[in-house]
Amino acid sequence: MDVDRLTPLAPEDAEAAMQFCEHRLEQCTYIAGWIAEGGLTRAPTTPRAWLLGERGGGGELTGLLYISVTGIMIPAWLSEDAVDRVGKMVHRNPNLARVLVGERKLVAQLWQTLSRKGTRARLSRDQVGYTIDRPSAQLADPIPLVAATPQHLDQVVQASAAMAREEARDDPFARNPRLFRERIAERLRRGRDFIFAPEDRLRFKSNVASLSPFGGQIEGIYTLPAYRNQGLGLRGTSAVTQWVLERAEHGFLLVNEDNHHARRLYERLGFRAVIESRTVFAV
Repeated sequence: MDVDRLTPLAPEDAEAAMQFCEHRLEQCTYIAGWIAEGGLTRAPTTPRAWLLGERGGGGELTGLLYISVTGIMIPAWLSEDAVDRVGKMVHRNPNLARVLVGERKLVAQLWQTLSRKGTRARLSRDQVGYTIDRPSAQLADPIPLVAATPQHLDQVVQASAAMAREEARDDPFARNPRLFRERIAERLRRGRDFIFAPEDRLRFKSNVASLSPFGGQIEGIYTLPAYRNQGLGLRGTSAVTQWVLERAEHGFLLVNEDNHHARRLYERLGFRAVIESRTVFAV
């Protein structure tokens, strides 16, 4: 992880990194939550990752790069020089960037660098980042969500795989069922996968990927096909958004740019588009 001008951050850097994130939440909501929940101190329930910082001439942070052990890379405000150096780093170890997600222009620059060095994309999706705060929220009557437990694992795995096939044209469960199941089981242990499952039958799910006082990142919003057109998407999204806004100043989520139905739903609840994003899945 030794890259010129990009150095691993330590626990004593947490305050500076959080200040950096606070003013750039459209790119850093997930990173801020990871830091706030003990990522730099390797808290047991926090996804294992490295956080690298790019510094200016005065030593101040000018960019961040999050890399999980599972190969999820989130760049934020990196310079062109840093982008080139990240490309060289990934060229030496391609597993560092199995999934690249972030602000569209920056991801495009970084992916161009990676592709020149031989990295290939399996799938690329343009997305829009939406944010919401308490004053702008127009939440609908929420359905009673509960935190999923290990007894719900099978249903959450099946729903998560179905969502990936539908929204990302990908089947991670078929590719590696054991790893896919283990990752979701680890998420359930964190207690932030929320489900609506009357009579123990899953109908709606969502999860909060990270949480800080500044913002919470909402992911995995999915209504099973048999229960659509009943208002569960609207009311379920309201419920998980309400949970976040009771604990943070803002909620944030990503949605595929061409998913106009979901975008209208989020806008109806008070979410507003703030950033063009892109997610690239490497081969």
